Amino acid sequence: MNKSFKRELQKALKAYTKKATKSPKAAKKALVKEGIYLKDGNMALEYSGLKTA
Repeated sequence: MNKSFKRELQKALKAYTKKATKSPKAAKKALVKEGIYLKDGNMALEYSGLKTA
């Protein structure tokens, strides 16, 4: 990964973080999109600490 690519990636991640944390609603939408939370508000099994079958 060269320095130019790294800077662009950091810039993109910073913009995404700013957008995703703009409000609680935006944060929930981002977490659902990323698969961490389900649409019903529950945490996905992979992240809940519960054992999956």
